[in-house]
Amino acid sequence: MTDAELTSRLHTNLIAFKGLQAERGALRHLRLPGVDAFALPAYQDAHFQQVLFTQADALDQAMPALRDFYRSLGLPRWRITLTPGQRDAKHVLAAHGYRFDFTIPAMGAWLKDLPDAEPGVPVESVEDMTDLVELNVSAYGAEWRDILSLWRRPPPRSVHTVVAKEAGRPLACGLAVDVADTAGVYLVATHPEARGLGFATAVMRGLIAGARARGCTATVLQATAAGLRVYRHLGYRDLGEWEHWVPPAS
Repeated sequence: MTDAELTSRLHTNLIAFKGLQAERGALRHLRLPGVDAFALPAYQDAHFQQVLFTQADALDQAMPALRDFYRSLGLPRWRITLTPGQRDAKHVLAAHGYRFDFTIPAMGAWLKDLPDAEPGVPVESVEDMTDLVELNVSAYGAEWRDILSLWRRPPPRSVHTVVAKEAGRPLACGLAVDVADTAGVYLVATHPEARGLGFATAVMRGLIAGARARGCTATVLQATAAGLRVYRHLGYRDLGEWEHWVPPAS
């Protein structure tokens, strides 16, 4: 039960999470052998355009198709993601003129290693995901309203949403996507007025408890800087930084 295994599970889970968005919304998905490319044409920022791959050779062979895919959508920039175990692909990226841009911390845990703690504040498992959309908009900005609108529809069976409330008011949320026996955690958000009060921790404990009840054995996520302390406190361990590389300017 290694960090490499958890990293592999996060990679697989992230592709599935993005695949759900492509099935339900405006996200475009290009499938190539060993490579998955996702694009949100209405947004030019490379943050919304992501390539995930399995092997460096597959990435090398896919480079012309990736360029054509994004440029056909009017997108000048996209990002290719490298996990800690994919550093051998750096020479492929460099050969095609790509440059390093930024990193995102990856984290994971085996559920048997996490304490079985109560949330501390009331949390609810919900089918209606309106609160999740609105909390993410309040936390991250109005531009996310359209991007997240696909989650206003009833969720697939693999998606499980938790909301923390006080006096009936939703203050924090998050969702888990089950792929096999791994729960990937996404869209964790706390209303700006409620930050630092334990609501995100309560949501995470609710998601962990739900994953256990469904028979999952592992949980994985990508962390924002604000979330690192919360996840470490809960028992998640660092899996290394995922690098993101962008193409040369056209």
